Amino acid sequence: MKSEFPPTSPALSLQNKLDQIAHDRDVLALLRDLAREGLCEGDSVRRADDGTPGRLTIDRQESPPRVVVATDIGSRLPFDRTHWRRD
Repeated sequence: MKSEFPPTSPALSLQNKLDQIAHDRDVLALLRDLAREGLCEGDSVRRADDGTPGRLTIDRQESPPRVVVATDIGSRLPFDRTHWRRD
């Protein structure tokens, strides 16, 4: 007889769940900080000194997450409001 329930996935520990919640809160805080500056993830920006173009993104793989600029050549540079301007 075939089971009606899908196979169970491994349960996350309470600590893993708490860590994920903290990580998600950090991401939301970064999004809020960008919004306060009139920016949002995906906005086009340009480096003030040399004109390098890129897009704002949040590096969610880092711990803690951080705002970076993904350039057209594939590099990921730290975002700093003093060095980057909205395009």
